[in-house]
Amino acid sequence: MNSKVYFISDIHLQPYDTEEEERKRKYLFEFLEKVRGEKCTLFIVGDLFDFWFEYKHVIPCHYFKTLRYLQKTVEAGCDVHIIVGNHDYWMGDFFPNELGVRIHQHPLDIEISNKRFFIIHGDGILKRDKGYRIMKKFLRSKLLTRLFGLLHPDFAFAIARKVSSGSRSYTLRSPEMEKTIRNEITEYSRNKFKEGYQYIVMGHYHMPTAYRENGNTFLNLGDWMKYFTFGYFDGKELSLCYWKQRPLNSANLS
Repeated sequence: MNSKVYFISDIHLQPYDTEEEERKRKYLFEFLEKVRGEKCTLFIVGDLFDFWFEYKHVIPCHYFKTLRYLQKTVEAGCDVHIIVGNHDYWMGDFFPNELGVRIHQHPLDIEISNKRFFIIHGDGILKRDKGYRIMKKFLRSKLLTRLFGLLHPDFAFAIARKVSSGSRSYTLRSPEMEKTIRNEITEYSRNKFKEGYQYIVMGHYHMPTAYRENGNTFLNLGDWMKYFTFGYFDGKELSLCYWKQRPLNSANLS
């Protein structure tokens, strides 16, 4: 694995064309070209797609160009990994077999340049997520996957768009709630530091955060919708950066 690593999460690609989507794709493709040009390792830490379901014989045509960019990045000699998120957990053999992208259904405990990383999408870790943790097991069950696979793709994606839209409205947060969540995920990282991890990388919460403590670093990667933020490890230090903008300064949130 290359000692220089990029991290990105929560792109939430949509299966239709809008000005917002076109800008998102443009920046994403430029970002992938940068990764490819530097022959770095890339971790996509969940929710690349707003919805993905892997049929046996069908792939969504809307995402073809994105899939080809991923394939070209792998062909250039880059290691590309996807940790599944709560919007695209139905990924399967298509990505490793056809694109060469490695899929991880669970958080990663991995060593990079002799540093111990814990990489996690982050859904379900909050104290208030007890109900979601139960639902998560059901949604990812083999039975539900097989039943959903019986639906026509057009119908399945129409359902997914409706559910995703409702979910996004539900997760709009007040400043007080954002502060509570930020404090809780920072505390989660502190506990991981105690387990011996030096770097914690997380997505899901769309809250760009860089927290450092005793030489250890926690990043929440933000998103590629509003902030266009990403993580970069140069072999020595992990930083949170804005695409084509200034690096985001570290923030002690304790």
